[in-house]
This record gives sequence, structure tokens and C-alpha cells, in this order.
Amino acid sequence: MSYSEENKRLAKNTLFLYFRTAVVMLISLYTSRVVLDLLGVEDYGIYNVVGSIVVLFSFLNSAMTQASQRFITFELGKKERSQLQKVFNMCLNTQAIIAISIIILAETIGLWFLNNRLNIPSERLTAANWVYQFSILTFSINVLRVPYEGTVIAYERMSFFAYASILDAILKLLGVYLLKVILLDKLVAYSAIMFFITITMFFVYKIYCNTKFKSSRYSFIWDKTLLRKLLTYSTWSMFGSFSNVATQNGFIFLINIFYGVAVNAAMGVANQVSHAMSSIVSGFQTSARPQIVKAYSQREYNRFFDLITKTSKLSFSLIFLPALIIIVNMSLILSIWLKEVPEHAVSFAQLLVVCVVFDATSGPYNIAIMSSERIRSYQLTISSVFLLDLLLSYLLIKIGINPSYILLSRISTRGVINLFVGLYYLNFLYRFNVVKYLRTVFLPICIVVAIIIPITLYLCRYFLRWELLIYSITLLLITGSLLIYFVIFDNNERKYILNIIKKRI
Repeated sequence: MSYSEENKRLAKNTLFLYFRTAVVMLISLYTSRVVLDLLGVEDYGIYNVVGSIVVLFSFLNSAMTQASQRFITFELGKKERSQLQKVFNMCLNTQAIIAISIIILAETIGLWFLNNRLNIPSERLTAANWVYQFSILTFSINVLRVPYEGTVIAYERMSFFAYASILDAILKLLGVYLLKVILLDKLVAYSAIMFFITITMFFVYKIYCNTKFKSSRYSFIWDKTLLRKLLTYSTWSMFGSFSNVATQNGFIFLINIFYGVAVNAAMGVANQVSHAMSSIVSGFQTSARPQIVKAYSQREYNRFFDLITKTSKLSFSLIFLPALIIIVNMSLILSIWLKEVPEHAVSFAQLLVVCVVFDATSGPYNIAIMSSERIRSYQLTISSVFLLDLLLSYLLIKIGINPSYILLSRISTRGVINLFVGLYYLNFLYRFNVVKYLRTVFLPICIVVAIIIPITLYLCRYFLRWELLIYSITLLLITGSLLIYFVIFDNNERKYILNIIKKRI
């Protein structure tokens, strides 16, 4: 397939995923608002912190998720269909083993931690235990769905991926409305509803994959050589996954232990905003991921490097202006969205959105590095960076810093340091031209930020609430779009954009 055809497919898939993002984001934000209203701040905080115990063990699944997606996409790029079916079956076998392992860990260590270490009101402890059991079941089903979802992404069937995500969001919205009429404990009922929706979506993916792809029809296969490759890759990937999960959920536990469930509720709201913002760019990166991995598997290194650079540049361009407008107007947006805004939710959300901008820019580095099997040093390095974030967060809490500023540690470690770590390993693994990247991508980004931030500070100083919203949307979108077009994009990219506009006109 020619580069132009691949670019057209990438653009088409991106459009499908943007449609998915817009719908899912709107439904999810409204659903979160209703859930917070129905459960209340305390129960909403309990739901977030209890679910985080199960997610703490997800590093096992995260490692195999990356391995499954990488090996399925890699074999598809090599066009080895018989090997592809073997890879799928071995991935599903290992996912089943991981699901069983997570259940064992969650029902022992996790259950003890829930009942002996978390700061949960005694009268809600029984409900918290029910939530915990449903969370374990929900997570286990999601573990088994990974190879099916990886197959859909590898084949670049983004239309189905988009429609399935929308169906999932709609089912969750209907589940919340069902919660209104249920007379049982609403916290427990909500957990049960989420579990049944997860089972439904598992069978949606399974039926689709079994119908469309012969490689995803399961038959028991046990290939020791392939298992060794999967486990070697996932073992090193596990370091990064564990440190990532430990950092994010350890932060939630620290907040719970030192501040209580009310601040956990604030973090839950901030995470919803963060997920909504990251979904703006995740659609583009999801559609780019298979092409980056396939370019590497086919040894098309010029295409490989070009995809890394363009995906990074476009990811920043897509997220920066929406993120800036959201940060500036966060207080107003949360007051419109929620009936009751938990204390610290505004500052938590603002800082997490800053993290999203860094993650969007460096995300393509991770995709490219994880295309290789030589990931040991990279995983050990980013694990150290992630755990440094947790250590700094703990130290900030111990010295008595305001909770609103604890997330500064995440920006400095998982944001700034991680960005340069990725560039170093791109050069180390592939002799990626970092100097050229810094000149053509990083420097233009810094110029745009340096120009737009003073304008933003001026708006924040002289305008409030609705006036600030109107002026920031108008001025930042116009100024920022022009800066991105003329400073970040090169001549070929500007011509490409103009041709698209001409065709539409």
C-alpha cells in the first residue's frame, strides 16, 4: 500500500475516532455529573478509592496489553496470518492467567488493605466491600477483552471501535438513569450495573472479531517459544506499568490517608476532566499506532521516523488550544457541569490537563519505542521517573503543602523529564535524529507557548467568568490557530491543509 493510501486511511480512521471522542466525552461528562449527584461526595469518593485498589494490580494486565497489541500488529504488518492466529490464542491464554492472578491478589492483599488501611467511614464499609467485589469482576472481564480490542485496532477497524465505545457510553448513561429508580444501596447498585455493562461489551467485541477475523477464533494453543517472547516483552513492560499504576493509585491512597474521601472525590472529578481532554488526542494516536508499528515491522524506517515526528507535532497542535481554554475557564466549567464542586477539584483538574499536553506530545515516542523488543532499559528508566513522582508527592504532603499543588510533582517528572527520556531512547534504539526533531518540532512548540501564555495571563487578569470564557475562546483560538499554522507546520503540511479546505469549499 502506498504512503498516500496509508495517509488517507489514517485520516479516515482519525475522523471516526474524533466522532467517537466527541460523543463519548459528552455522554461521559454528563454521566459523571449525574453519578456524583446521585451518590453524593462521600460515596463518590469511596467508589473512586475502592476501585483504585483493583486498578493497583492492573500493572500485570497493562504489561500484557502492550505485548498483545504490539505482537498482533507486528505479525499483521509482516502478513503472517498463521502466526497471527497463534499470537492471538497465546495472548488470550496469558490474559486468562493474568485475570486469575489478579483475582487472587485482590482477594488477599487488596481485601486486607481495604478493610485495614483505607480511611472509609465505618457505616459504609459493608457497601465498600460490595463495590470492591464487583470491581474485581469488572476488571477481570476487561482483562479478557484485551486481545479482541487489540485485534480491532491492529486491523484498523476504527469505525467499529468508535461505535463500540459510543455503545458503551450510552449503556453507562442508561445504567445511571436506572440507578434513579433502584431502591437498593445506590453505591452497590452502581457497581453491579457497571459489571453487567462490561460483560455486554466483552461479548460485543468477541462476536465481532469471531465474525470478521479468522485469526481471533480461539482454539487452545501452547507455544513455549512464543510464550517466552511475550513474557520477556511483558516482563520489562511490567516495570513501567507497575510504576505507572503505583504512582497514580498510590497518589489516590495518599490523598485518602492524609485528607479523606472528600478530597478523593475532587481527584475523581479531576480525573474525569483529564480523561475527557486526553481523548481529544487519543483518537489520533490510536489510529497512528498500527501504522507506526507496521512501518517498523516492514523496515520502512523513513516512514517510521516521519510518523513519529508528525504524530508528535499534530498531537500537540490538537490538544494545546482546547487544554488552554479549559484550564483558564475550569472554575466556570465545573460549576456548570456539577451541582456541587468538591474543594480542590478545580486546581487538580487544571494541573492534570497540563499533564495531558505533555503526554500527548511524548505519546508517539512511547509507541515507537514499544514497537521494538529491546525495551528493558527504557522501562527501567521510566519506572524510576514514575516512582520519583510518587516520592515527591509524599514529601510535598509531609511538609504540609496545600493539596492543590501536589500534582506539580507529576508535571515535573512524568511530564518534563519523561519527554526527554523518550527522545534519548529514540536515538539510542533507532538513531533517531533528535537535533532535527528539536529544531522542527520542539522549538516551534516553545515559540507558540511563549507567545500565547502572556495573552492568556492578560485575559485572566482583566476578565472573569462568562466574559473570560467568550474572550478566551475567541482570542486564543484565532491567535493560537494562526501561530500553529505558520510556526509549527512546515510548507508541505500547510499546503496539505489548504488543499483539504479547498476541497471542502
